Amino acid sequence: MAVKRDYYETLGVARDASDDDVKKAFRRLARQLHPDVNTDDPQAADRFREVAEAYEVLSVATTRASYDRHGHAGVEGSHARTDAAYQAGNLGDLFSMLFGDDLFGFGGGGGGSHGPLAGADAAVATTISLRDAAFGVRAEIDLAVQGHCARCEASGAEPGTQPATCTDCGGSGQLRQVVRTVLGQMVRTGTCARCRGRGRLIASPCRDCGGAGLRAEERRITVAIPPGIDHGQQVRVRGQGHAGEPGAPAGDLYVAIAVADDPRFERDGRDLVSVVELTITQASLGTAIDVPTLEGTASLDFKPGTQPGEVRVVKGQGMPDVRSGRRGNLRVLVNVRVPRGLSGDQKKLVEELDGALGPRNYGETDEGLLGKLRRFGNG
Repeated sequence: MAVKRDYYETLGVARDASDDDVKKAFRRLARQLHPDVNTDDPQAADRFREVAEAYEVLSVATTRASYDRHGHAGVEGSHARTDAAYQAGNLGDLFSMLFGDDLFGFGGGGGGSHGPLAGADAAVATTISLRDAAFGVRAEIDLAVQGHCARCEASGAEPGTQPATCTDCGGSGQLRQVVRTVLGQMVRTGTCARCRGRGRLIASPCRDCGGAGLRAEERRITVAIPPGIDHGQQVRVRGQGHAGEPGAPAGDLYVAIAVADDPRFERDGRDLVSVVELTITQASLGTAIDVPTLEGTASLDFKPGTQPGEVRVVKGQGMPDVRSGRRGNLRVLVNVRVPRGLSGDQKKLVEELDGALGPRNYGETDEGLLGKLRRFGNG
């Protein structure tokens, strides 16, 4: 059995490459390796398939994270659509599947696709808690998508009737034309205008779906949201989008993630930030305080003379990285509460204390509050 190359090596990018870098690398290699450009190279198709498979895995955050953790074993089956398109000989479909456009500009409406049309992608949004974002969750998602019409079994024709083969394209749904380019003769493929790519004409449309072969349906699915996901990111669920024509795959579902605010924390990348409130007495004499974490509480000791604006760090109590799983830290900012509404006797006591304290008790001036806040903001 041949050993698969590392996907990053296949695309020629670093492991920390951005999504845009991954996409650019694939486009560049695809143009070089496309079999229509390398008609004399019998290995071009296999190399083209290899880079397409690598791109499909690395272009999605969830599959890329799984690959980073577990290698090829972590993404087995994730590139089934790429394999299916390749085995069917639909090399042009790889571009429209991965990019939604015609990479080589041979377009004409169909993007070079053949056979029944795949379903469109769908999108939905869901809100999760900060804790679920940290540790992952299996979320129940309700969505409305186009499914196959039960009455006509997705044919679009009224039961008892049959669609007729389109005479313009002979049932292929595509019209092909050989054109000359600087790279030699190439086949330009476009969608048949008469049957709109279906390859058949319906004389008696199904009364339930009006000939579309599809009907709206409501569905509830469970979506695995990975640990460390951030607000605004999305999870791709294969095959849960709108239904395609008979024999074609359904589209994918994209779940946009919103992470609800947690009153205890602010998120700063992989770090979490919280505030602890000390009284002036606690700050002066020292104390131990339990501070909240995502997993419960952590006890922090504050020495006598703790100053407002100090930052304490609790290692490994932040958010995990969605790819590596490594957790950030919890940074705790100290705020000292000053008493208000003192009575006459209380004011007198404070004045006596102030008179008894000298410069030695306050110590030398340090970096100041602004300096602490700048250091706090820089982690």
